[in-house]
Amino acid sequence: MTSNSANFDEDARLAVLDSFGILDTPPERSFDDVVRLVSQLLDAPIAAVNLIARGRQWFKSEIGLGTREMPLDNSICRHALLEQEQMIVPDTRDDPRFSCNPLVTADGGLRFYAGAVLRTRDGVPLGTLCVLDKKPRPEGLTEQQQFMLTTMAHQVMSQIELRRALTDQEALNEALRRADQRKDEFLAMLAHELRNPLAPIVSAATMLSNFELQPSMVQRAADIIARQAGHMTSLIDDLLDVSRVTRGKVELEFVELDLKDVLADAVEQVRPLIEKHGHRLVLEAMPAPALVVGDRKRLVQVMTNLLSNAAKYTLEGGRIEVRLATRGALIDLTIRDDGIGMSPELIASAFDLFSQGTRGLDRSQGGLGIGLALVRSLLKLHGGEVTAASDGPGCGSTFRVTLPLSSRAGVAAPAIGTDAPQGNPAALRIGVVDDNEDAAVTLALLLETLGHTVSVAHSARAALEALPAFEPDVCLLDIGLPEMNGFELARALRARPGTDHAILIAVTGYAQEKDRAEARAAGFHDLFAKPVDLEVLGAALVQIERRRR
Repeated sequence: MTSNSANFDEDARLAVLDSFGILDTPPERSFDDVVRLVSQLLDAPIAAVNLIARGRQWFKSEIGLGTREMPLDNSICRHALLEQEQMIVPDTRDDPRFSCNPLVTADGGLRFYAGAVLRTRDGVPLGTLCVLDKKPRPEGLTEQQQFMLTTMAHQVMSQIELRRALTDQEALNEALRRADQRKDEFLAMLAHELRNPLAPIVSAATMLSNFELQPSMVQRAADIIARQAGHMTSLIDDLLDVSRVTRGKVELEFVELDLKDVLADAVEQVRPLIEKHGHRLVLEAMPAPALVVGDRKRLVQVMTNLLSNAAKYTLEGGRIEVRLATRGALIDLTIRDDGIGMSPELIASAFDLFSQGTRGLDRSQGGLGIGLALVRSLLKLHGGEVTAASDGPGCGSTFRVTLPLSSRAGVAAPAIGTDAPQGNPAALRIGVVDDNEDAAVTLALLLETLGHTVSVAHSARAALEALPAFEPDVCLLDIGLPEMNGFELARALRARPGTDHAILIAVTGYAQEKDRAEARAAGFHDLFAKPVDLEVLGAALVQIERRRR
């Protein structure tokens, strides 16, 4: 058969061969049966399925050779890879390519060879299905024998491809099994984390309702409820954040800012945890501003998550180092601790959603294991990245954040927070509408302690009857009202004298982007997720009061 040099890159060919995962695998009956059949049909004492690997020829199946591999320099089959379909050598001693091959020149050496190329669907040659004899065959192979050899080679290649498909399917099934296991573990962990704060909340509420308590005990019970409710809110916010970020629904407000200020805010938030464990925090930053363009709130969230992670998994009295430096057009932030460290398996999945490793601390540390996934997603939205490293369990961990420097790095960063509310807002007339009576009454009490005048309604009908005469400056409306939802109520209040000029704020458990868009379309000034962050609400009321002046 005419020789046609194949145009393929050897490194690329070897990469394709490696992708099949067949090299150095145990014998398999499906391949052994083909080799035995070919040997019998062609009356050949030697037959093999061989693959041409790097520096060697490896046999997936063989008869008459007694070995699983040989040096590539001794290979006859490697020459067959340059053929289109088959290579037939009636007498190897008459072929100059094999004049120095010890398999041919030795006494009783190989004298006849016929091999059909094992080629992928993309035309990449991997090896051959071959037969050999120690006697020359001047007649070579008949046309029928050549057809049979080629057909069986196609069968072998189909088996190789099927084998990879089955292996890929098994890997996919295993990945799905692990994902399902992580989901189950996450749901169990979520239930645990949500139940934990419920117990002290219920106990504190029982104390307040069933016992005559001293003012100090009342204050202590109230503090417990507020603290544990805040913890639950944080857990739920993390879940919503991950959902919004991974679906690309998060809204970012990009401004130029100094990353050193962001880091200072994060340190301030994590400082109680650091002091609780007696850690030594070391901060090193270059003197010049580290200007980046990003969303301040989200970058603080990133830094807080990383610092909290270091503080949680560093044992009492440990050391946490934070270094901030520039590298060309990039800013590098490195957070290193001497804590319990991470295994290579944990590092590989550290930033995967709902993936947690056993890091040696009990669940009293809290959290859902989604913080690092959120960190990576938020940094990606800022054009940055994060990596993790550790020398192993007990050897500490290092997290490195990289962000692009602002293109206007020479310009001073704008002052942040100059418009922040100062002091308590002036008195406003506020209408609160919520069918959850406890939620409405507690919110009204809190607003009244800030000096506001509040009118409460527990239904849309009651609100429409009472609020126009009350003439509120602001209306806080629950969206999930029975009979008439908050959007419909907002439109009705807009049409009535006394409430037509009120600022409307939605207060709801439905806080997805579509809910915000619908709220804006219904005439709402803002939307707050339940439970309402009183500091954020207070800031909004300050701005409303300033605009009213």
